[in-house]
Amino acid sequence: MALVVTDRAAELLKEIKLELAEAPEKTLRLIQRSGGFELAFDEARSDDHVYHSGDVPVLLVAPEVAAMLANATIDAEETEEGPRLTLSTSEEEED
Repeated sequence: MALVVTDRAAELLKEIKLELAEAPEKTLRLIQRSGGFELAFDEARSDDHVYHSGDVPVLLVAPEVAAMLANATIDAEETEEGPRLTLSTSEEEED
């Protein structure tokens, strides 16, 4: 199974990119840091997993990060402070 980015999350990532990216070729990259993950603008690399909202690339994920998140979902939810991204994992049991 692969990392899933919901339509809501892709749309939010697109809004963030269009509002904050310093250059059109920059896209948000999911980066593993000690204790979790963060997003930072970066350029696509040839081996990246690229997620889109329509025809706009909105998220870059390196293969090693994608492998760690093979059963994860990135979604967006509304909060009192505004929309935010969530990362959840579903541990699937294999019999």
